[in-house]
Amino acid sequence: MKNVMKFGLVLAMSVLSFGAHANEADILLKVKSETGKMVSFSINEVKSVHLSLYSTKNDLLFEETIFGKNNTNRKYDLTAFPNGTYFLEAETGSKVARYEIQVRNKTATISEKAVAEIAKPTLLNKDGMVTVTIPNTERTPVEIKVYDQNNVELYNETMTGKQELTKKFDVKNSALGKLTFVMKYKNEMFVETIAAR
Repeated sequence: MKNVMKFGLVLAMSVLSFGAHANEADILLKVKSETGKMVSFSINEVKSVHLSLYSTKNDLLFEETIFGKNNTNRKYDLTAFPNGTYFLEAETGSKVARYEIQVRNKTATISEKAVAEIAKPTLLNKDGMVTVTIPNTERTPVEIKVYDQNNVELYNETMTGKQELTKKFDVKNSALGKLTFVMKYKNEMFVETIAAR
């Protein structure tokens, strides 16, 4: 299937400058279905976005990272795709959003709104204190693990019921060089490595 996608996925790319018309600073995608099996979208007001296309079995079919200061327009020709459901995932520095694509016979349609969206955690390392902040509006379980540079687990906790989780770690007296934070919630995993000193 991956080979079919490599040869069959035609990326018609054009970079367009628009006037700023976003209502918020981190709009991910403005999507629309085109004629036939074309889908297009605009990426507004973000410096970079990582796009991934997945099958319903979560197989990665295509990915790219787009960098730009202005708004960017992309079109995907899905003619080589068999009938089915696919997912386009857009990731910026602050969130991940997933859009559903339906390929049926001679048409492809993409959901106008994200079918799933998750805010990414933030880590702040200041004066030997690492603060982890996780927005969790749905109050789902949040698992945080911390590993040292030798992949030894130093911390492991699962928390539930909090709308926004803030956890502080004192690393100023640590002899460790690097710490890796693994945070799991809403069926997503986020990994970030920081210097402990």
